Amino acid sequence: MVKLLEAKRFVDMETGCSYRYVNSKTEYFRIHTHDYYEIFIMLEGEATHYINGDEKTLFPMQAIFIRASDAHNYAPISEEPFSFLNITFTKETLDSVFSYLGEGYPKRMLMKAKSSPAVKLTSVEFEAISHEMEKIRAILPEDAKRRQTAIRVLLIKLFADVFENYVPEEKGTPEWLKALIDKMESEMNFEGGIARMVELSGKSREHLTRTMRKHLGKSPSELVNELRLNYIANMLLNSNHKILDIVLGAGFNTVSYASVLFFKRYGMSMSAFRKNDVANAGSYKGN
Repeated sequence: MVKLLEAKRFVDMETGCSYRYVNSKTEYFRIHTHDYYEIFIMLEGEATHYINGDEKTLFPMQAIFIRASDAHNYAPISEEPFSFLNITFTKETLDSVFSYLGEGYPKRMLMKAKSSPAVKLTSVEFEAISHEMEKIRAILPEDAKRRQTAIRVLLIKLFADVFENYVPEEKGTPEWLKALIDKMESEMNFEGGIARMVELSGKSREHLTRTMRKHLGKSPSELVNELRLNYIANMLLNSNHKILDIVLGAGFNTVSYASVLFFKRYGMSMSAFRKNDVANAGSYKGN
């Protein structure tokens, strides 16, 4: 029988959110659902996650979002214990986070995914979360309001910086490719172009191209140009830098080539785009 865990027992109802460190050596696990939501982050060891009838392997630096309807359980893979950080929160808290993130956030994708959304954290993300938790643990136990704010800030960061990058497993995108795309969004990487992308992937250019076309429907050069154009558009709207400096900063060698790609995507020149009302920036041909 699936046990229902209730928020009134596992969530601080005054703040709408709680956290708990869990070690498998001193925990009894059983299949359960909730009337609340949770995110757990694997800290040490490996485990089997039984979730909605499937089995997934859990490993360190992995973040998993559990919806209220998810039925799940944990089991150790070996005699070695595993541990995780568990953050629990009410529907009202989750609604507040999604409301803050706005209509552009892929809320539906996370809520409707067949399996619980899981994302491999980068070392930078893991360290940032650990640092936030250090600050939360330093808050006086009786200071509920400050603790509520701190945990909500962490939740916003998790959803905005981590789970926004979730790709449903049904698409079959390899983990290494998802991690690569995440890395390529950094200016220092997309500026380096395809050569940097191949270097980060650890694959041959041919293998990378085949895999990207299969799973993303685009080539490495198309992705690099897309990221560079995103950078240019944002800098045109949100800086007073010279167009030449913006184009070179994006990684293009010439303004002429960048201008052709920019016009093809936005239907106007870079200077016209900059003069346009920001409110109209979404009405370009690429939408």
